[in-house]
Amino acid sequence: MNIAFRAVLLAVAAMLSLPAAANSCYVTVDTSGAVPPPVVTEKCFEYQGVEDDAIDWVCQDNEAVKNTRNEIRDSCPTGYFGVCTAAMTPETLANERATGSQATDTPAPTTVPEDARIVTYNYAASDRAQAKIDCESAGGQWSQ
Repeated sequence: MNIAFRAVLLAVAAMLSLPAAANSCYVTVDTSGAVPPPVVTEKCFEYQGVEDDAIDWVCQDNEAVKNTRNEIRDSCPTGYFGVCTAAMTPETLANERATGSQATDTPAPTTVPEDARIVTYNYAASDRAQAKIDCESAGGQWSQ
C-alpha cells in the first residue's frame, strides 16, 4: 500500500472515531427558592440550520444561575406537551430565549443564516397555556 493512501485511510478512521457533535440541550430548573419559578421548568432545545457545535456554548451550566442544570444530548426525547419553533437571531446563540426576526437593514452580514431555527420541546410547566403565549409572543410558532 502506498504511503499517501495509508495517510488518507488513517485520516478517515480518525474522523469516524470522533464523538458526534451535540445537537440538543436539555434544561431543568429547580423551582425552590425566593425567586418566582419560570413557566417552563423542563425543556430541551435544538438549533436547526447552523453548525452542530453552535449549541455547546449556550448549553454550558452557568455559575450565576444555580437553580438551572443544562445537559448536552444528541437529541431531545419524546414526551413533550408542546413545541415552539422560532427564527434564530445572533442573540439566540447566547440566550435560547432570544428569538424573533433579524433586522434586514443592517449593513453587516449576520452570523446566523436566514433559515436557522430554534426548536424547543417543553416537558414540564407550571402553566402550559402561558408557555404557548410566551412562545408566540417571542415570534415562535406553537405545535403539539
